[in-house]
Amino acid sequence: MARYVDDLDRAIVKFLQQDGRMASAEIARRLGVAERTVRARIDRLIADDVISLVARVQPATVGYGVTADVFLEVESGRIQEVARTIAARPEVGYVGLTTGDRDISIQIFAPSVEALYDFVTDDLGRIPGVVRTKTFIIPKVIKTNFDLVDAPSEVLAGQVNSSN
Repeated sequence: MARYVDDLDRAIVKFLQQDGRMASAEIARRLGVAERTVRARIDRLIADDVISLVARVQPATVGYGVTADVFLEVESGRIQEVARTIAARPEVGYVGLTTGDRDISIQIFAPSVEALYDFVTDDLGRIPGVVRTKTFIIPKVIKTNFDLVDAPSEVLAGQVNSSN
């Protein structure tokens, strides 16, 4: 079941999105609430899997300047196995099981177009069960995260209210 996220939760998340290391005391000061309330809300948001506080590497800054989406067609009955194999690769940032004419969608970060080509043809192409790949180089990324704090209120309608 979806968790209700109220205005205070959204405000806290917005501050953490701006600076993931911002202290609870500072967030509390800016919002005019008790630090204990902010800490409890953050703990609950984490426990309910609404947010996770992690360091996110920007691939281009560490030598992975090429981003690509790759869609894979996989033999029936091998989709989960292939997805797990691909997910274990460090250059793969996203693995999703899809519907339609492809079975798996992945996002790859590579140091060059040549390295991307080698990964798709040599590495992905040799995984047992992979039938076909379709690769799209992403020359420009506009957005990479979901901004819950700006979600329209109707998205939250009908969800169970969790009070502080």
